[in-house]
Amino acid sequence: MTSVRKRKMNRSSVRKNTRRTKDKQRDINIHSNPIIAANWDKSLTLQQNYKRLGLRAKLGTPAGGQERKIETLAEYRARKDNKVSVEDISQTDDPTKIPEGEARLIRDPETNEVTKVIYGTMKVNNEGQSESSSTSIVQQLEEYASKRAPKRERLASERENDWLKALFEKHGDDYDKMKWDKKLNIYQQSVGDLRRRITKWKKSNNIS
Repeated sequence: MTSVRKRKMNRSSVRKNTRRTKDKQRDINIHSNPIIAANWDKSLTLQQNYKRLGLRAKLGTPAGGQERKIETLAEYRARKDNKVSVEDISQTDDPTKIPEGEARLIRDPETNEVTKVIYGTMKVNNEGQSESSSTSIVQQLEEYASKRAPKRERLASERENDWLKALFEKHGDDYDKMKWDKKLNIYQQSVGDLRRRITKWKKSNNIS
């Protein structure tokens, strides 16, 4: 037998607040690009989808929150064996054997001053930085962007042309007077905006 409170709750029109509503954030409907919308996997996160499509979610270096790459014991040992130690850098003068971003300082044994700096040029794949891959989806996106029609230039209406004509006939090229004209410039357009509009109007009407 249910309690009075339970029966009242069952009759209530207020829905129960559950954690299942959080799953709705995954239902992303993409309308901006048909290629991304067709290849979007709703079961993956935004960063996972971008990585699968060959894109980058952030332009800079990520500070954290990335999935670590699963590697076997053999791969782990090979990576550790290929890692250059400080002792290896201090015993070589070849920049190709020093990792990029590091350098060897050669000091004078008597004064201990730095006499030479050898900068490393060896490329190293840092963990957490995904290499940019040119996938077929990226190529489709580039083709889609190149085929899109250019942005159309805004055309002034007939009423706006009459307004600009009245301003030009009254003040000529004195845009400062146009700005303070309370009868014609009722919306208080700035000097720069009026100059841009009048220049465009003169060009379309072949007025020098």
